[in-house]
Amino acid sequence: MIVIPIGTKAQLIKMAPVIKALEAQGLPFDFILTGQHQETMEDLIAGFDLPQPAYSMAPIGEASSKSKLLKWLLQIFWKNLGPNTPFRHNEYRFCLVHGDTLSTLVASILARFRGIQVVHIEAGLRSKSILHPFPEELTRLAVSRMSSIFYCSGKNATSNVRALKPKAHIVDTGENTLLDSVRTALSKGKDSPAIDASPYCVASIHRFENITNRDRFLFIVNNIINISKNIKVYFVLHSATKHQLIKYGLYNRLSNEKGIKITPRMGYFDFIRLISAGKFLISDGGSNQEECSYLDIPCLLMRQKTERTEGLGINVYLSNYEQKMIDTFVEKYLQLPRAASAQLERFNSFPSKAIAQDLELLSTVSSR
Repeated sequence: MIVIPIGTKAQLIKMAPVIKALEAQGLPFDFILTGQHQETMEDLIAGFDLPQPAYSMAPIGEASSKSKLLKWLLQIFWKNLGPNTPFRHNEYRFCLVHGDTLSTLVASILARFRGIQVVHIEAGLRSKSILHPFPEELTRLAVSRMSSIFYCSGKNATSNVRALKPKAHIVDTGENTLLDSVRTALSKGKDSPAIDASPYCVASIHRFENITNRDRFLFIVNNIINISKNIKVYFVLHSATKHQLIKYGLYNRLSNEKGIKITPRMGYFDFIRLISAGKFLISDGGSNQEECSYLDIPCLLMRQKTERTEGLGINVYLSNYEQKMIDTFVEKYLQLPRAASAQLERFNSFPSKAIAQDLELLSTVSSR
């Protein structure tokens, strides 16, 4: 039996095709929620046609501030360390954790405590800097220490895991499972009408290292406002970002800018449609970097370092918070016509299917 704890929207997007692949292989599993995020979860479950979660490890909420995050952490440990919990009694053999969130870390700790094998998906990504991104880099290192099975998206990630655990079960899936998610999104949205016929770009800023640093956040917001003087900006509003905008007195300022359209956080398929038709994306998300690399969408990454190599030096620009780099990117892609999105047929790997097939073999071996 497999357990799949999911805490955030990004995790669910990347794990949805894995869940579908496990269904196709006929492998028994429990898809469960950790309770870390609530926003858009139901939409994603319906959009990807996933089974409803078997249960939640903690009350479902939205950990959009430090205090709410601490409350969630206390709840999830309190409710799952005792003897009378589903996580204890369901005799799971494998716990599939994804990425580098706090849900990933917590689920790995609880699985090890219960004697369940930790399976790390999207394993081996490294920025080689503990502070960038923080705490994600530390989370990845900690989860790698607790895991015994690794699914890595590419040679660099695979090499990083082999250097740490040379005797572990390691599989290179070629690409990230996000590729399968993008395939689904494009298929679902192919007959949908255009969101906006006029030129625009999209901004999506949500990382705690950006939004909780007042000076850095102000720098990013000022740049987005300046960009909006030349092109319409769809500003996709995450709940944590809204909280910090209000805290710093920036929300009304953004709302009053004629060139900025504040857009509530949307479903994944709508988001892919939105960025696919835009001139470029301004983001601090690693998943957005990967999506842009698959779709050939220019992306300005508001980070100092990234653990991913996808698109770097091609269509993804690492800003390093340098004004000259930002200005160069914007000037270039304001002038260039928006190219049609790349055809995903050039990718011949199906990482979610590879993971499910390998887990089926492992399950067969472990049941003997």
